[in-house]
Amino acid sequence: MKQHRYRKISDRISDAAQKSFFGRAKEIAVIRQAIEMEDPPFFVAFVHGPGGIGKSRLVKAVFEHIEPKIRHNILDCRDIEPTPLGFLSALGTDIGMKDSEHDLNSIIDWFANTEQRTVLALDTYETFGLMDTWLRQEFIPALSENVFTIIAGRQAPNPAWLTTAGWSSIFKEIELGELSSDDATQMLELRSLSASQIDRVKHFARGYPLALEIAAAAMISQPDLEIVDGPPPKMLQQLTQAFLKGLPRKILDSVEAASTVRRVTAPLLRALLKINNVRDLYDNLGELPFTDVTAEGLIYHDVVRNTIYKDLFHRDPELYRLYRKRAYLYFTSESQVAVARNLWQFTADLLYMVENPIVRDAFFPEGGSDLRVEPATALEENGIIKTMETAEPAESARLLKFWWNHHPKSFRIVKDREGKQAAFYILFEPETVDRRLLEEDPLTSVWLRHLDDEPIAEDERVLFCRRWVDRITGELPSPAVSACFLDVKRAYMELRPSLRRIYFPVIDLPTFESILFPLGFTTLKNCEIKLGDVTYHSLMNDFGPSSVDGWLATIFGAELGVEEDHSEAIENILDTDVGYSRQLLTVLFTDIVGSTELAVKLGDIRWRDLLDNHHAMVRKELLKYQGREIDIAGDGFFATFEMPVNGIRCACAISEAVRKLNITIRAGLHLGECEVIRNAVRGITVHIGARVVAKAEAGKVLVSSTIKDAVAGANLRFKNVGSYTLKGIPGNWNLFSVEEVGTV
Repeated sequence: MKQHRYRKISDRISDAAQKSFFGRAKEIAVIRQAIEMEDPPFFVAFVHGPGGIGKSRLVKAVFEHIEPKIRHNILDCRDIEPTPLGFLSALGTDIGMKDSEHDLNSIIDWFANTEQRTVLALDTYETFGLMDTWLRQEFIPALSENVFTIIAGRQAPNPAWLTTAGWSSIFKEIELGELSSDDATQMLELRSLSASQIDRVKHFARGYPLALEIAAAAMISQPDLEIVDGPPPKMLQQLTQAFLKGLPRKILDSVEAASTVRRVTAPLLRALLKINNVRDLYDNLGELPFTDVTAEGLIYHDVVRNTIYKDLFHRDPELYRLYRKRAYLYFTSESQVAVARNLWQFTADLLYMVENPIVRDAFFPEGGSDLRVEPATALEENGIIKTMETAEPAESARLLKFWWNHHPKSFRIVKDREGKQAAFYILFEPETVDRRLLEEDPLTSVWLRHLDDEPIAEDERVLFCRRWVDRITGELPSPAVSACFLDVKRAYMELRPSLRRIYFPVIDLPTFESILFPLGFTTLKNCEIKLGDVTYHSLMNDFGPSSVDGWLATIFGAELGVEEDHSEAIENILDTDVGYSRQLLTVLFTDIVGSTELAVKLGDIRWRDLLDNHHAMVRKELLKYQGREIDIAGDGFFATFEMPVNGIRCACAISEAVRKLNITIRAGLHLGECEVIRNAVRGITVHIGARVVAKAEAGKVLVSSTIKDAVAGANLRFKNVGSYTLKGIPGNWNLFSVEEVGTV
């Protein structure tokens, strides 16, 4: 039998992409000629232009036109953690290096020892703002001359690429505009449009490739389509809405669900739609004219995605909210088992969904900036000292000079377009500084005392942001101060998942309370320091044991009301790929009565010791009665049992045991079917259990009637304490206190 030799699907995709690309002959020629020359006129090509203008396709077209002997690698910045470690790991993997060799020196040596010319392309660079300085100052200058770099993004390059000494001789800026009329016509002719349709499409889509693509697709299904001419974003929005009208309902549902997340994979689509078989729907999404098919999933063009999800939000806010909740549960479950190299994907997914602009813009800033942040050098000393003396009180300036003299490497400066200093800030890990220096500064000394009183785990890390100072506004918000905060997020990324806390001082507490308190920052009590006549307050953010990722999940959960409204029955994930199952379980909730007042009375150290003893006693009883610890929230436990009688006996045993510590607990239990996703247990049963414990009096174990009926004949005695309404739970609920636990 004759053997057929089939082409790879990737070859077919490449051919289709080439056929759909038109124009840009001049730009391609400029870049290609530079790459192929023995002594190129520039080594970095920075391609930029608005969304949908064809930057990514241009990069791929360049690769199709250069000589086959030239090696090329393309990295999508959307898929890379914006840290040096994340970038080097992605690049090392792409060029085939071992994981143990993903460090700067090894990768630089690899390129230097490769005889062939290599082109390295960084696409969607607008998402890589945290890395711009490092790439410009450290990575690209270290490359050998056989490496040519293409950067493609929406914003124009930071002025430093052009103004820093020496860069103008190796740097080329290329701005993309609209396609010519002839190129647009040729592109549309291959879409089988009539001459009149081509004229109409060109009229309102002009020369924007993405707009032409969507318009052509919409015109095929709706021959009489009419769109009002307008600027690119508005025009794309109209085209998107018109295109969606021609889709079948089932596909439209998947399009809308996928618009609420940064990227969509098949398992995530199953979680969003609660459909087991989504293969056809996923394939349909990948074929849409505004979808990028990447190794990490399907990604919509953001203008199109924003149009779809905003329309969904206004038309059906409950459905929009439901999709976000399902995505939240999926991401938080998956992040618990993600290997290190995939953790960034889940972090980025959560960052995208957080609507708080302070958080989202800090990691994914929109728009370009004329400011750049760089490590301070001895050349900047005079400017730094002058800023200290003019913008800070005298005693504070003296201490900041102390840090400059003893730890200058912790200083980073913000420069404007002309290269003048606009601000500086100081950031370091206390473990990297001699403790004697930390104790000489009143502010860092009080932070050390707080760490001694409230210690972190051995493998957790801490940042001290000693001060930020704008030369004009001091500590108050300004573009330069925002640049400092943005750069701090680079450190967040570098230290996750080990970063536990960050400390910093402020004078104007009310201004920063309104900005930072919603993000989890708190004022450290009894840590005010007076420097001269000025009082400095210490702010701290404890990210929790799950570090930055857990902090982001908490912020997003609060936006959804997941944290505040536990009574709401959140529909969970129907997805066997994430270990999903439904189980009949007894849920137990406990908490210490009057814990806040007790903590204040005892102080931080004694309260922590008491909690440690309490936790040990609870865990001892859980082990004895075959309970499974699910979660801890401060002084409260959430556990499950397969047998309800064990849950009741365990709750009573815990109540009795902790009396030795002179504390009293309350407990609540309920029985029902729960949704179990690996280590997480969720569902309406959990919410009811949480509401039951809220009704319990001090020292009492309260159960629902479901529990009471399930343990009939188990030598237990109950007392009916009345019928209650449980917040957010339909109907009235009869609750019972456990009065006597007989022998087993």
